[in-house]
Amino acid sequence: MIDFNTDEHFYGINKSLYYKTEEQKNEIKKMDPEYLTRTGTDFVLLPNSPEFINHNEPFEPMYIPKQTILEESLRREIERICFADTLLNKVVFDCADPSPFTKDIDPATYGLEVLPYYLPQSKEDSTLVFESRFESGNLRRAIQICDYEYNLILKPDYYTTMNTQWFYFSLSNTRKDVEYRFNIINMMKPDSLYNSGMKPLMYSEQGAKQKKIGWFRDGHEICYYQNNMKRKNGGFYYTLTFAVKFQHDFDCVYIAHCYPYTYTHLCRYLKQLESDPAKKNRVKRKQLCQTIAGNMCDFLIIGDFNNGKEKKGIVITSRVHPGETMASYVMEYMIDFLTGNTHEARILRENFIFKIVPMLNIDGVVNGNYRCNLAGVDLNRQWIDPNKKQHPTIYHTKQLVKKTKEERDLVLFCDIHGHSRKKNIFMYGCSGKDPNRKELVFPMLNRNNCSVFSFKDCCFLLQKDREGSARIALWRELSIINCYTLEMSFCGADFGKYEYFHFNLDIYKEIAQSFCLSIIDCYEPEQIKVKQVLEEIEQNSLKNQQKDDKNNSGDEGSDYSNDDPKEQAMPQQQIQLQNNDQQLGSQTKKLKKIPLLPPKKKKGQ
Repeated sequence: MIDFNTDEHFYGINKSLYYKTEEQKNEIKKMDPEYLTRTGTDFVLLPNSPEFINHNEPFEPMYIPKQTILEESLRREIERICFADTLLNKVVFDCADPSPFTKDIDPATYGLEVLPYYLPQSKEDSTLVFESRFESGNLRRAIQICDYEYNLILKPDYYTTMNTQWFYFSLSNTRKDVEYRFNIINMMKPDSLYNSGMKPLMYSEQGAKQKKIGWFRDGHEICYYQNNMKRKNGGFYYTLTFAVKFQHDFDCVYIAHCYPYTYTHLCRYLKQLESDPAKKNRVKRKQLCQTIAGNMCDFLIIGDFNNGKEKKGIVITSRVHPGETMASYVMEYMIDFLTGNTHEARILRENFIFKIVPMLNIDGVVNGNYRCNLAGVDLNRQWIDPNKKQHPTIYHTKQLVKKTKEERDLVLFCDIHGHSRKKNIFMYGCSGKDPNRKELVFPMLNRNNCSVFSFKDCCFLLQKDREGSARIALWRELSIINCYTLEMSFCGADFGKYEYFHFNLDIYKEIAQSFCLSIIDCYEPEQIKVKQVLEEIEQNSLKNQQKDDKNNSGDEGSDYSNDDPKEQAMPQQQIQLQNNDQQLGSQTKKLKKIPLLPPKKKKGQ
């Protein structure tokens, strides 16, 4: 068995995840206890979470799917069913159940506080060591079915059986140039951008150490398809399968649906922001409320704070859906721009007061949820009448918006999201109250400023099933004409200079800066660019720009959850596999539920 005390490379296992140094323990003692990360459950995170170098890789092309990839994937699925008795079916990781491999080992023997679920028996043991018990991690179980093939099961959001989309986990004990195959077998959505050229994100610790390589796209033979595992409520699960060859022996590799952005990361960023002497007079950090788990939700006020009542108000929110991590990056880049030293930033601070809630669903982010909070609800359906106890961040953010409306002219509200089934950057707005269609102006200005913004993908319809979303509820109640959802594809663009390239951090920065510049264009005194856009609207009538329900059935990033089990699969994937008593569904049985714990009360409460 591996010896952490003598083995230099630990088979690639990141030992630092499993214990805190004395220095780290002392740092925690100095921290404000209100900002210690809490799960709100009896699930205990590892002592540490991964740290990544902040290096953005060059623009990476999407892959071109093989024409036969679906047939090949289904053939492998059928073979696994027909020859189930030949599979290993060895559970090598479970984030909640106790490990049979290490149950009799004292972690202190190796100087650790916690042990990995599986420990290699020798250098000849090539079994991968999985881990996801860190902040925002999501991998419930890993089953080794062949020497180099694994079935993976994701955790659903708490108190739901759905919303398995976000994944983020690590694996260690790799072998160089060996082809591994991973099958995530309990996905929910009937379609995915993984069938349109998108690759998973990966991060190699050896690659980062040796070549300063950050997160990068990798994988081949990628396919997303309906499998034969039946859901309790009807319909079937879907599988995301991909193969990969790692570049290093005994490496630790992280795999994620999108660039991770944790609550801890946000807290560090906000602390640095408010301690920056150049920015402390431009931004105020305030506490909004506590979440169900007891995590502190902050908001920012940005401006020059002179003649405050005369300034127009703008409210921007983000990360109501935890798995849409790109929203946090865009929000961070917006804050950087608004608090920066540029001429444009000064103009914005002189003319506007910005109120920003960077992370609405903190508990979901901490626990690795994709869409819901700890009450098991989609917070972007609760804006009409949010419950103070069950939806505290929505309740208090709505009060913040209403107070801002009372104090000043509230000219813009925007909620930032990611979109898992469409490409490009676009907005959803609301039409109906302004005969001049002024709600189209701001998105069109963004189109003119951002190279990946697609106005043709924007939609301004008011669907009944999305009445509880921020953009519609606040538009109706507060009559904010410019009330939007900003949507960003998990994948990339299908037009322009970045066509067929994955979005990366550079694109997120461009989106943030273009958004801020569009605010200036929208409200500058001469209204030059606004007049140009209004003329375009008048000439075209823009009737053909309004999307009907059919063309926007894939809108689920912010306002719509397309997880109906009765949803029909893609036509080419409507292939029913032969039922078998030994089908893969047996691997999901007996998953222990992780109960919630009440948040700890403060002293004096």
